[in-house]
Amino acid sequence: MTSEYRSQKSEYRSQKSEVLFCLLYSVFCLLFFACVPPPARTPPAIEPAVSKPPPVIINPFKPFLEEHIKRASSLEQQGNISGAAEEFKIALTIDPSNNEAKEGLRRLSDMADKETERHFQKGLSLKKTDPSKARIEFLTALRIKPDYQPAIDELKENHLLVAKSRLLAPSGEADTGVEDYLSVALSLYEDGDYAGAIQEFLKAKEKYPKNPEITKHLNFSYYKQGIALFEKGEYKESLRMFSNLQPNFEKAGEYLKKVRAELKKMGEDYYKNGLKLFREQKLNQAIEQWNMALEIEPEHKKAREYIEKAKNLLKSLEQLK
Repeated sequence: MTSEYRSQKSEYRSQKSEVLFCLLYSVFCLLFFACVPPPARTPPAIEPAVSKPPPVIINPFKPFLEEHIKRASSLEQQGNISGAAEEFKIALTIDPSNNEAKEGLRRLSDMADKETERHFQKGLSLKKTDPSKARIEFLTALRIKPDYQPAIDELKENHLLVAKSRLLAPSGEADTGVEDYLSVALSLYEDGDYAGAIQEFLKAKEKYPKNPEITKHLNFSYYKQGIALFEKGEYKESLRMFSNLQPNFEKAGEYLKKVRAELKKMGEDYYKNGLKLFREQKLNQAIEQWNMALEIEPEHKKAREYIEKAKNLLKSLEQLK
């Protein structure tokens, strides 16, 4: 056997050993990995449930509620306690749980007690020196608080119960003359309480509709109250006062133009505020602003159109929930 042959035989054996090793290794790997369990799958993360916000409850009377509260505050600042109390009562009729109106009534009740006592004490101090002015003070105390017994007793004592009856009795039951009707009204006018004077002059006018003195002072009360409200920015109430007058009365015509211009500007501001809120998707607040615009300018077509759009959008959003 030659050396070359032996070399070839040795190489062949080496290659055969390598092939056998590879086959055994492959079988081993197949058996090993078949016994190893697959890795556990990570469960998908559970996303927390998103809770829907509670539905927004629209109170259609909110603008009117705020208007009466605002009017009550304005009357309170003017010192018209009875008028302010009436506005707070209307607010509570709309929303019996409104704390601002409740607190306002409590506050006005305390103020009424103090004012009644102040007029009563002033009447007592004038009782001997000026009975006529004392009478007006007692009547003013009763106008604020009709059941205030000390003032009633004083009027009885001074034989002035007739005037007290004029204040409290239904129209037509008592007639003590135009002077009795005018006394308190003129006193209020001279003190700058034009709102109170208007109430008293209206009572007198109901009894004596053709009396020129009553009409003259009533018109001046409307005029003075209109100016006072205009200067405070209460344009809606100011317009109501000037609307009771002829345009040629004093400068009523000029004030009417100014008031209407201010109201038009206010209405446009409410309208623009509504548009801004609408773009911010604050639909309920936008509707409130447009309602305010309509209160000032009932013929504002754009405000009315946008209210309908906002309401329809709210209805669509509600149906999607």
